[in-house]
Amino acid sequence: MYVSRKRALEILKTEGCPKRLVEHCLAVAKYARKFSKRLKKRGIEVNLHDVEIGALLHDIGRSKSHGIDHGVIGGEILRDKYGLRKYARIAETHIGAGITKSEARELGLPAKDYIPKTLEEKIIAYIDDRVAETKLVSEKEALEHYQSLLGKNSNAFKRIKQLFKEMSKLYGGEFVG
Repeated sequence: MYVSRKRALEILKTEGCPKRLVEHCLAVAKYARKFSKRLKKRGIEVNLHDVEIGALLHDIGRSKSHGIDHGVIGGEILRDKYGLRKYARIAETHIGAGITKSEARELGLPAKDYIPKTLEEKIIAYIDDRVAETKLVSEKEALEHYQSLLGKNSNAFKRIKQLFKEMSKLYGGEFVG
């Protein structure tokens, strides 16, 4: 189903997303679009529209929760209320570099694999990891934050480092906005 930028913003408003959250989603969409355009110039196939709309809607679950479950909740809202399966998957997989089925079980989430698979899902997870509020932070700053949060030997942190490495390789260096 096609969703325009205007419609995505209307959905955020309908769900009661606060202005600060919408500004974050707009920033993630802006940086994800810039990142994706560079990939296209490098000959890498990426769906710019899906990146933009997915980035706008990725945190819709924060209208109901600010916990780790906001991705799952966002997926449910987008899938069940709006029929947006593709964007539901983006909401579910954007946290860090995803959550494995066993980690989901341990966290009290539905036992399902929440690891980003498509390039669009990976781009949104990567850019969201790099955007603090509305500001793009360096990979170093973002990795330091996640290391302090998760521990450098955790599988979740290792996945984030791997995602950063993969995205930087595709981009041809660190994305600086």
